[in-house]
Amino acid sequence: MNIRAKTTLENTQDMIDQGEQVAHNVIARTAHQADELIAGAQQVAAEADRGLDQLREDTHGTHGSLTRVAERAEDMARTGIEKARLAGSAVADKASEVGTQTTRYVRREPAKALLMAAAAGAAATLVVSWATNRRSDSPAQR
Repeated sequence: MNIRAKTTLENTQDMIDQGEQVAHNVIARTAHQADELIAGAQQVAAEADRGLDQLREDTHGTHGSLTRVAERAEDMARTGIEKARLAGSAVADKASEVGTQTTRYVRREPAKALLMAAAAGAAATLVVSWATNRRSDSPAQR
């Protein structure tokens, strides 16, 4: 194998490794965001539970329908937490699947993946350049 082919092969492998690392980073960020969403939903539910407990104490011995309404609100809060947990889990699973598919594609089609990455980088550069120029041209900067 000549030196040019070896260098190209090494560069391609480096790009594959970098693509795999990017995919893993995206998965990790997505999972972290899902965890934050679940934690926020749990905090809201805990606050709702405290409020319902206080409401029960305040209305103890009064009208029974108010207690039923509070219990229904508590059930709804628990259902919301469960749905948020399931949604977060689904997002993490999908991100993992996309990362795996991306890694497989890059390994199968390194040249195409390289061209797509270059095109995406060029597009991102254009967007950032456009946004930067637009901001510097805005009347607030003058």
